[in-house]
Amino acid sequence: MHKKIGIIIFACIIIALPILTLVKLPKEKAPFSENENRYLSEFPTVSLSSIKDETFMNGFDSWFSDRFYGREQWISAMNDSERLMGKTEISTVYTKDDQMMQVLSDYDDIGAAYNADKIHTNLAVINSFAAKHPEIPTYFMLCPTSVGVYGDSLLPAAVKNVSVDEKDMIETCYNELSGVTPINIYNALKEHDSEYIYYRTDHHWTSLGAYYAYQAAGTELGYTPYELKDFTKETASTEFQGTLFSKTLDQSVTKDEIDFYTLADNSVTPSMTTSNGFDKENSYDSIFFRDYLNVKDKYASYTGQNVAVATISRNKASDAGNASNTSDSGKRSILVIKDSYANSMMQFLINNYDTVTMIDLRYTNQSISNLVNVEDYDQVLFLYNCITFSDENDIIKAGL
Repeated sequence: MHKKIGIIIFACIIIALPILTLVKLPKEKAPFSENENRYLSEFPTVSLSSIKDETFMNGFDSWFSDRFYGREQWISAMNDSERLMGKTEISTVYTKDDQMMQVLSDYDDIGAAYNADKIHTNLAVINSFAAKHPEIPTYFMLCPTSVGVYGDSLLPAAVKNVSVDEKDMIETCYNELSGVTPINIYNALKEHDSEYIYYRTDHHWTSLGAYYAYQAAGTELGYTPYELKDFTKETASTEFQGTLFSKTLDQSVTKDEIDFYTLADNSVTPSMTTSNGFDKENSYDSIFFRDYLNVKDKYASYTGQNVAVATISRNKASDAGNASNTSDSGKRSILVIKDSYANSMMQFLINNYDTVTMIDLRYTNQSISNLVNVEDYDQVLFLYNCITFSDENDIIKAGL
């Protein structure tokens, strides 16, 4: 009887799931998944050739796996059952003590991929860029992720044995630099590892973590950082569930905060223009995009969605404020070639520069020289986190 009941339930699921999927199909041809921050697969083209070479069936598998009814609920239930059995790793994300982390590893099935060849190529490009612009000081800030700062105390021993030590990775990369000044922020972040410096459910650092990086960078970049007491902190959201949550759908981990920092004396009112390198520029009167607080990708509230070029102007209202920063009253500009870790740091860095231009090479096929005139800037900063830097080659465009 138990077997018969099981067969009936299984048959109902097998029959009902495709029917419900077809009945409940989204009206959009390629609907956007907010949770996964991507467009779902489209139904494949049906033709004799696509059936013969199996591209139709492969496309159908992708389409159905993206669209089957209750997909996220099924995934969440499966993940919950694995956690009940004591599993701490779900979809290469490790969770312990209310903290999610993605490991950087040589093994693809353990965490984010570590690619030594890409790292050496990226470092060679940065060195080449500095050699082409010897009159402009060039800097490199390689940022640890949460596992690099929290991992010692939170990762299981078996994972530590196969994970990449991000501190060692940073030091190794800095030893390969030529004509480029390294900015080592690891120790500054490690000193504050008991504080909320990385999101619990996302791979980025928090505004507080970005502040400590900004503070540590002041010595090399030549500015006097403002103190935390000089800023007004606004908690703009307490409902952020980021990229790591999207992999696990683990509702047991506390949601994150999105915090905005502005100078308490209102002496700086940043504005921003963006461009994809081709079209007319778009202008904004703030670097905080509050509309994104109402969607899943709340991290985009820092300087908006990633674009090829974004230029932030300080718009200094007066010389009021922290007297220790009077050395920054002259006109200074910096070009930041970056990934998204830079976005939340801009709320601090712009207070010490008249102009900060960010270039994200992931969102353009053009070289830096086609996007901006490098000679217009006093400094150039390459800013990447360890996982992005080890697994992407978009930075090679900097050497073109």
